[in-house]
Amino acid sequence: MSKHVDEHSSLLPVTSSVSRHSESEFDDSEIIAYVQQRRASIISVGTNNIPTHFALSKKISRTSLDPNDLNAVRSNVSNINDVLSVHSNSMLGEPDTNLKTETRVLLKYSIPLIITFLLQYSLTVASVFSVGRLGSTELAAVSLSSMTANISGYAIIQGVSTCLDTLCAQAYGRKEFNTVGLHFVRCTYLLLLLYIPMFVLWVLLSKPILTALVGSDQADLASLAAEYLQVLALGVPGFIVFENLKHFLQSQGIFHASTYVLLVCAPLNALLNYVLVWNEHIGMGFIGAPLSVVITNWVMCVALLSYTVYVAGYQCLPIQPLYDKVYFTNWTRMINLSIPGVLMVEAEWLAFEIITFTASTFGTEVLAAQSIVSTTCVLLYQIPFAFSIAASTRIAWYIGAASKKAALMATKASMLTAIVFGALNATILFIFRNFFASLYTDDEVVLKIADKVLIVGAVYQINDFLSCMTGGILRGQGRQKIGGILNLVSYYLIALPFAFLFAFYFKLELLGLWLGMIIALFFVSALQSYFVITSDWDSIIKECISEGIVEDGNLNIDAHSTVPAMLSSHLV
Repeated sequence: MSKHVDEHSSLLPVTSSVSRHSESEFDDSEIIAYVQQRRASIISVGTNNIPTHFALSKKISRTSLDPNDLNAVRSNVSNINDVLSVHSNSMLGEPDTNLKTETRVLLKYSIPLIITFLLQYSLTVASVFSVGRLGSTELAAVSLSSMTANISGYAIIQGVSTCLDTLCAQAYGRKEFNTVGLHFVRCTYLLLLLYIPMFVLWVLLSKPILTALVGSDQADLASLAAEYLQVLALGVPGFIVFENLKHFLQSQGIFHASTYVLLVCAPLNALLNYVLVWNEHIGMGFIGAPLSVVITNWVMCVALLSYTVYVAGYQCLPIQPLYDKVYFTNWTRMINLSIPGVLMVEAEWLAFEIITFTASTFGTEVLAAQSIVSTTCVLLYQIPFAFSIAASTRIAWYIGAASKKAALMATKASMLTAIVFGALNATILFIFRNFFASLYTDDEVVLKIADKVLIVGAVYQINDFLSCMTGGILRGQGRQKIGGILNLVSYYLIALPFAFLFAFYFKLELLGLWLGMIIALFFVSALQSYFVITSDWDSIIKECISEGIVEDGNLNIDAHSTVPAMLSSHLV
């Protein structure tokens, strides 16, 4: 059962293809056969991803369903949820899971992701350390170019790629392996199209824009930052493919692949930074730093693609050639999911960059303390972000299999994990805040400011963890729009106004800026938690099943098909 399935053909043998426009036109037997297959498919992903005790409790076989009985009750059911309820006794049961199991699996999936994100974050740190020793102007240029690259490039890429957490994971839960690959390629093409304006901005327009931002009196700074961006642009396509491949593999439960790649590429990047920046024979100075990033991005891309093709994940690669027109259809939902994903990432990133710019007005020591606090918080942020990816994938699997109870249990486990680990992060940062700050500098004035602000940073961790986790749950449900709107409102209508009020009016300076941020994050975490707790799971599952049964208006399951074997050879 590990073969590919064409998006435009039946998942099972087809007797006819009929255009469908609403769920009321589905036959009961089509819905039941569809859900039967998806529930059975949970077993087929292999024991490495779902433990053996997730085995479904088999009731009555699909082949034992009497079509006459189905037709007899057809007039009494009005939608998909009613069909599932009426025939629950004659269907495969939902996955048997519990809070302990979901928590354990969530931890298992998150650990390699945490390592992955920390290693990926080290790529940025390596460039800062290597260039920082060249001089203050070079260090400032890296900070300026990194900020520009994050806001105008990387935030967009990471935001768009989050749509795959919903599309690929739900398709995989429905056992539509080929559709998983189609979503991956479509998203990659979308990002490559967006890369065109990024390239123009970084290569052709960065110098005049940055000069206008920093002023003509710092033209040297703007020129260096523009040179950094011009080189960095060459590695963006490699980063796009790597980022999408990560989500593509994670949706299949393959969380360790990108970790293996980064275990090699992180040290490689550090070595390249030393050789290309400082080596007396081939070192190029400042420009060697972005070149190191470019080489590393392409190595990561090739390595993860090779892993996908030759080791695991190839089961979901699409069978259509890359020039097939199918990749340029059905973009509407992908774009609708991508927009809030970009808003969620951009809103927070841009708000922090504004806070950093504002901190610089209070003096060098305050700006240095801001660097310490933000770098520490970004480092700790990798932990809840990893958990949110694992939770998103897990919940999307259950939704794709119409398993409401299992999805609710996974959600409960995710929320409790967020509270516990958020409190743990906060406690560790509060107790060791002086130690963390001392790793960056020996300046007593800077340490004193950082020590005070890191108390707020510690409290920040609880809401940060809860915000991340609830955002992941909403992505798994396909409701990214909620998080996107909340982030946009909270950071720009709440965080920044309060931050400026505390910083300037109450003269709290950096502490005031961070108080504004924590108020906004509390708003986001509280409201996202509300939307998760009050989720209409029946409606969410109905939408997912409707999408699976109808693709491009064509029926893709046959009512007379039989349920596949409970144990499949499709392993990852």
